[in-house]
Amino acid sequence: MRQGRPPLSLWGLADEDGVLTVGGASAVALAAAYGTPLLVVDEKALRAKVAEVRAVLDDELPGARLTYSYKTNCIPGILRVLHDAGVGAEAISAYEYWLAQSLGVPGEQLIYNGVDKSPESLAMAVAHGALINIDNRDEVDAVLATARAQGRVARIGLRLGLNRSAQFGLDPDSAEGDGDIAHVVARCKAHPEHASLEALHFNVTSNARHSGYHVRCLALALDVMRTLARVHGVHIRLLDVGGGFGVQTSKNMSGVEYGLYRLFGVAPGGAWLDPFQDFRLYIRDMAALLTSYCRDNALPQPVVCLEPGRLLTSGAELLLTRVKAVKERPGAEPFAITDGGRLSQAYPCDFEWHEAFLANDLRRPLARAYTVTGRVCTRSDWLYRGKVMPELASGDILAVLDAGAYFSSYAMNFAFPRAAVVGVEDGRARVMRHRETFRHLTAMDEVQLVDVKLDGVALDDEASAGAGPHETGCVGMSGALGASGAGGLPGMPAAPSPGTPSSPPRAHGTTGTRGGGA
Repeated sequence: MRQGRPPLSLWGLADEDGVLTVGGASAVALAAAYGTPLLVVDEKALRAKVAEVRAVLDDELPGARLTYSYKTNCIPGILRVLHDAGVGAEAISAYEYWLAQSLGVPGEQLIYNGVDKSPESLAMAVAHGALINIDNRDEVDAVLATARAQGRVARIGLRLGLNRSAQFGLDPDSAEGDGDIAHVVARCKAHPEHASLEALHFNVTSNARHSGYHVRCLALALDVMRTLARVHGVHIRLLDVGGGFGVQTSKNMSGVEYGLYRLFGVAPGGAWLDPFQDFRLYIRDMAALLTSYCRDNALPQPVVCLEPGRLLTSGAELLLTRVKAVKERPGAEPFAITDGGRLSQAYPCDFEWHEAFLANDLRRPLARAYTVTGRVCTRSDWLYRGKVMPELASGDILAVLDAGAYFSSYAMNFAFPRAAVVGVEDGRARVMRHRETFRHLTAMDEVQLVDVKLDGVALDDEASAGAGPHETGCVGMSGALGASGAGGLPGMPAAPSPGTPSSPPRAHGTTGTRGGGA
């Protein structure tokens, strides 16, 4: 077990008088203004990460395309920041495709993956000129029929199933004879007026800390590319190497670490201390193989596309959760019960190690190991086991780091509404997604509900309390907000009540909508 206090600079965070600040905003002030649990996005850090990755690609893989894996974090406000910075979109469902189009992503910057593409979404993808990666043998006929009906040419790629234990993609050994890849290629060649076979795609890893496995899979993909050229006369113009590029500050637990953690509460810790290959060197390894392989096999070098998710957004977002109670049990670790457990807000903490800080008192010394739980009434709703923290008390605020990858994607409203998401920059905060209310949770149900009130206050106000204004200043810890976090922010508008226009309408028939605004 290697636990300690990694430097805040790894995430671009700061210590102001012992209080965590993110994007120039006090974590305590944010929690007071918007309630907890709360997801906080550092917008400047997000744009800086895009610029950093783009600079590496320009140097090591000139002409490479950069798209974002929507499944990693599908908050529209975050996606807008990425797209404004020139990042394309990779969608794996009809919803994600619709969202990318709704955000104005041009078809030529949109990649459509997935094992279940609806007819309606395929029609949109063909019409908009998106790249459609074929995932199974029969899918090519659906795409061709759609293109024929529209009188258009569909842009087609082949997803390779390089991980044989997973359900995705086409067998890489099926490019000859009557194999699946050979079949798809033949169908495309038979209908050049409706199919343009342009790309190969694979996605094989997650949170990788070294290029080794990615490079080995790239070699397999290049073998398929060579077969397509020599056997079928098809020259691939775009090679999509997927995502899975890791971050230094969180890690997937190994099998041994996971077993020790789940069975005995032995926390792995120390992600920032483990070996980690810099992204530039990672890409350099891949570029070296690509260049040498194409040269040695007399193949034209394709343009490379990357689909990073975690790499771009993980470190730019954190989760603020408040300690609601601390329980001592003889012969066991103390329990710190929070409002942001694994089941509702932080499912990746089941199999990944994420650092956490005491946001309201960074300088309180480390004291003991805790089992940190959520608030759902099941023993499986824990956040940490064996997590060494300072002495905790009710009202403390914990910051769970690297929440920008899969926290929102896996979030569920099991017994409690989902958290709000706010963006911060230069000490200013804005709502990206409003906190769910009880009405959100029932908006799609066809049953008549009545407001539950006591002394004129609706019970649903509990869910919307702390929803905060659309934008407020949360700079530092001086002036408007004391170091204790008491007193609120002078001049800040009250949180909207459920009856105001910012709240969702009650459902009537099937016209209700679910989820907050973005």
